[in-house]
Amino acid sequence: MYTVKSSAEFIADLRAMDESLKNLRISSVEVDRKQKSIHYAFICDSAVSEDLQHKILAEAEKITSPAFSTVKVSVKKIVSNDELINNEIYSYLSASYPSVSIFLKPTDVVCTDVGEVVKYVLRLTKDGAEYVKKNGAIQKLNEYLAKKFCSDFVGGTEIKEMEETISLLSDEVYADELQKIEHRTIKVKDVIVIDDINMGNVALYIEDATNGDVTVCGKITEIFEKQTKNGKPFLIIHLDDTTGKTSGVYFSKKNTYHKIKELQVGDDIIVRGSIGEYNGRRSFTFDKINRCTFPDDFVKKDKYKKAVPHNYKLIFPTPATTIKVKSVFDSEDNLPKELTDEVYVVFDTETTGLDFMNNGITEIGAVKLVNGKLTEQFTTLIKPDYRISEENESITGISEEMVKDAPKISSVIPDFIKFIDGAVLVAHNADFDMKFIKRFAGAEEYEVKNKVIDSVELARECLPQLKRHDLHTIADHFGIVFHHHRALSDAYATAEAFIELMKIKNNR
Repeated sequence: MYTVKSSAEFIADLRAMDESLKNLRISSVEVDRKQKSIHYAFICDSAVSEDLQHKILAEAEKITSPAFSTVKVSVKKIVSNDELINNEIYSYLSASYPSVSIFLKPTDVVCTDVGEVVKYVLRLTKDGAEYVKKNGAIQKLNEYLAKKFCSDFVGGTEIKEMEETISLLSDEVYADELQKIEHRTIKVKDVIVIDDINMGNVALYIEDATNGDVTVCGKITEIFEKQTKNGKPFLIIHLDDTTGKTSGVYFSKKNTYHKIKELQVGDDIIVRGSIGEYNGRRSFTFDKINRCTFPDDFVKKDKYKKAVPHNYKLIFPTPATTIKVKSVFDSEDNLPKELTDEVYVVFDTETTGLDFMNNGITEIGAVKLVNGKLTEQFTTLIKPDYRISEENESITGISEEMVKDAPKISSVIPDFIKFIDGAVLVAHNADFDMKFIKRFAGAEEYEVKNKVIDSVELARECLPQLKRHDLHTIADHFGIVFHHHRALSDAYATAEAFIELMKIKNNR
């Protein structure tokens, strides 16, 4: 007979059946909608006889809806000891709270009173202890451990002094690391196991999955099968979780090949894999795949943002120069007050393509205007994680060979964020460039909140008589000569046009 019970009542009834079940816990409940089956996975600190497992199954069947035709149970014996618990705590903090674990060693995790209730202490720096308290990390860690071991957990912190080796680090390095926050995650529903019963139902935002071993989820937007040179089949799967898009390679397995073949565009999946580099390019290999249901009520959480760096690290600004003997920048005319009251950074990017979510930046060029005068320039080539096509090379002149030794965008972004700090940004077709900058700045936990002026819109307002308002047309109108489709040259040309346009606007 079907009986409605809470999970607490269900567990209490099971524990009452036998002394060996006094610490029995539910580890997970997995639902297979297609097969109409449900699997209750338990953990226990004692061995559970086959007879007891049959009794647990009978109780599970009583509380399970008749909509499920098959009910399964499994009981895994888990023996808690301080070494296992210490390792689990350290691993969890390292994965979920990198800012805490940066100065945490395995010996800084101390367990006491291992039994039905386990007490533990984390020896942290003062900043680390305050961070743990502020973000509720202890409570989340306790809940996580309770699903891993047959005990309840009570955690606390103890302040330790900064070690001498730590003091050698600059305050900025420490502050940057401390600002990192736990990974943003998505909790999927109705996991249907294909490859891995232990994968769970929690995935990183694709936007945050940048390297190493990760679990992500999303809707399949494209899937097709190929073969290696040796005839081994593999799939290329494209995923979208609304925070970002990614694609990975999955090598088929004999025992699950028929289930994987059933996957199609529109299906939701959760995957575990590894992100690395292959031939200098970003590579994502999907190791395990399960079906799931993406949550209908998912709302993207904002990412904690880093402060503007104190110092440049890789790309340093240099004094501004112009290729002309006389330029608008040297003009002694009275400049509009709007120009002299603000600091402006006029910038341009070159990219591998137009879609900002599926292309990279190959070059950034920017110039700074202070008191209406050109003061500094910022420029660098960038090695993208995307192929530079022959068509793109013919437009920009930037080749794979040119960027092979260039820095990655992740190394450039902090310096660019410092360069634009406090400035009004100006770009021609600004929406295009800003989408790329915001995407890659966000990936490094920076937020771009600068005011933005689009010189295209300004040109339409000030020069309505022109049929076109692309940079070439505007430059020709003002007699500006430049090398189009190279970032720094475009930035200089845009800056010169911007000043002329601001003069026209002011005179009106």
